[in-house]
Amino acid sequence: MILSLLLFAAGAEAAAPRPGPIKTFGDWAVACDNVHACEMTSLIPTQEMVDGTDSGGYFSIARAAGPDGGFAFKNSSNGNHDGETAIRIDGKVVGGGTIVRDSLTLTGTRAATIVAALAKGNRLSLTDTAGTEIAHASLAGSSAALRFIDADQGRAGGVTAAVAKGSKPASAVPAALPLPRIPSLPASGKAAVITPALLKQMVDLSGCDTEDSKVSDPIKGDALAGGKTLVLMPCGSGAYNFSTVAVIVSGSKPMLARFDFQPGGVEAMGTSTLVNAAWNAKTARLQSYAKQRGIGDCGASEDYAWDGTAFRLVEARRMDECQGSSNWLAVWRATPVRP
Repeated sequence: MILSLLLFAAGAEAAAPRPGPIKTFGDWAVACDNVHACEMTSLIPTQEMVDGTDSGGYFSIARAAGPDGGFAFKNSSNGNHDGETAIRIDGKVVGGGTIVRDSLTLTGTRAATIVAALAKGNRLSLTDTAGTEIAHASLAGSSAALRFIDADQGRAGGVTAAVAKGSKPASAVPAALPLPRIPSLPASGKAAVITPALLKQMVDLSGCDTEDSKVSDPIKGDALAGGKTLVLMPCGSGAYNFSTVAVIVSGSKPMLARFDFQPGGVEAMGTSTLVNAAWNAKTARLQSYAKQRGIGDCGASEDYAWDGTAFRLVEARRMDECQGSSNWLAVWRATPVRP
């Protein structure tokens, strides 16, 4: 069984993940992932943050890759809103839809119509049927963000471009790429018992002092496939981030976990430190979620699958600007495959 797991993992070796780019233009952040699916999200303008102005939420625009890739227009608002809404650019209604539990999503022609009007405007807003504003966003930088998407998806100079339009036909746009496939083994078996001797080895290996980390509960492990155990060693904490080092126990021998992409979006040699890490045995996913500030409007997150020898990146998200959007943008995605 163990041999078959190792062969499965070895047969699925691939190049290290190379997440897509993320940029900021004015009051919009934009990113494209490894298969050129792109998304942009509104940021609270600096002056509004200084003044304490409540934007009421944020807006996001996503576009799929490929000649037929369409738009999705989204709003996430604050305040328990439900019902019909109007979407306005500089006060003029350019669309509308039903908001349910503070969430609104439009696709197809309705989304494309709104996107077409963005580049010519200054202010985007969402209002209820009485005309009361629910949320708003500055459109500064939105045109540049759309141009960035046009360029990344190979649309610039063509009829499918949002802004950088030209005469090239839709057939000139590169086809959408499939997501890379990575092995993902389900959790199985029983976790190793963490004895005092094993704990000392893991402390020495990780360089993490459990006493300094103010850990009151006993250190426990989680069963992985192939007789391995994952132990998240506490390694310091702050106001809203709790750091751990992932250790793999095989038999009575601990070793530092290997990652094909370092947590936190930093590719460097040395100990891999996860932040606010959690292991989900049902989905067999290990998550790291590093916030740059307490409200969670910026940071980096990674989801990993276990392939029998290392943790493989399933999804990576980033938000570099701490300006009110909790929509961290995807820069890498993969499809987990079980043997």
